[in-house]
Amino acid sequence: MKNEIPENIRMGLIAKGEGATWDTAAKLAKTTRYEMQQWRNHPDADAIINTAFHLCLEEAYGVLANAAPALSRRLVEIGLDPKTKPYAATPAILGCMSILQEGVINRQNKLEMRKIRESIERLEGEPQAIDI
Repeated sequence: MKNEIPENIRMGLIAKGEGATWDTAAKLAKTTRYEMQQWRNHPDADAIINTAFHLCLEEAYGVLANAAPALSRRLVEIGLDPKTKPYAATPAILGCMSILQEGVINRQNKLEMRKIRESIERLEGEPQAIDI
């Protein structure tokens, strides 16, 4: 296999990382599905696909984060509206509680991770000379 990934193949791998099928990625790269899948074995292919995937994921998280306040208000309105049928209110209420619980757990985990990092940094600090 060649050392450099050609630009057309790179574009196909990026498309694959963004959720395209191998057939669609091959069409974008103006090649065959078989050749696209062969390039998948290139040492740089995983990095290209993963980078494209993570960029898409970050964009999706950004969209969700921007909509979160409005979605939260709407979810609470649905859950508290007396006209909402219990079969619809229950998932809305459970969803609110789940989101709150997840937020609390995430904050606790971040705090614990920070404490662990600080402990590791103290342990890995400059070695102390012991005078005997």
